[in-house]
Amino acid sequence: MSNGLDNFSMDFFSLKGKVAIVTAGNTGLGQAYAVALAKAGADLVIPTHGKDWDETRRLIENEGRQVIFVQGDLTNNEDRENVIKLAVQVYGKIDILVNNAGTIRRAPLLEYTEEDWNAVMDINLNALYFLSQDVAKIMVKQGAGKIINIASMLSFQGGKFVPSYTASKHGVA
Repeated sequence: MSNGLDNFSMDFFSLKGKVAIVTAGNTGLGQAYAVALAKAGADLVIPTHGKDWDETRRLIENEGRQVIFVQGDLTNNEDRENVIKLAVQVYGKIDILVNNAGTIRRAPLLEYTEEDWNAVMDINLNALYFLSQDVAKIMVKQGAGKIINIASMLSFQGGKFVPSYTASKHGVA
């Protein structure tokens, strides 16, 4: 008896020849997204705040794909522009943007500071929006592209200890 998978082909999911930017793609879920895209055939640009990218580089290169890491701060317009410029210079295009970067700051609601609020909003919502806007301009010129924004189930569960995270991820959703 056939279960319908006998004729299944990964060719339907091929990203061969595609270029993806995965923000914070060097660790955690971002790393999983980046490696999955590489397995499907995409080459990558990974903007990251840190420098911990050796394992991710190895995993992606083991799939036969290219990866470029760009250290920077996505809340900074110049750093966002550098990521986009590098992707276009090296690969000639941007097909996919995965906005995965995010941060969380924990404190009781009545102790949460404006600095905490702004830091979380800047990366989780503002950087996501402005990077999407700038990449979309490239995609419009190309005539195609996909932007994937990562939200969080925590945005629906309330956030008395993470109010800015809850608000920012709900904004993404």
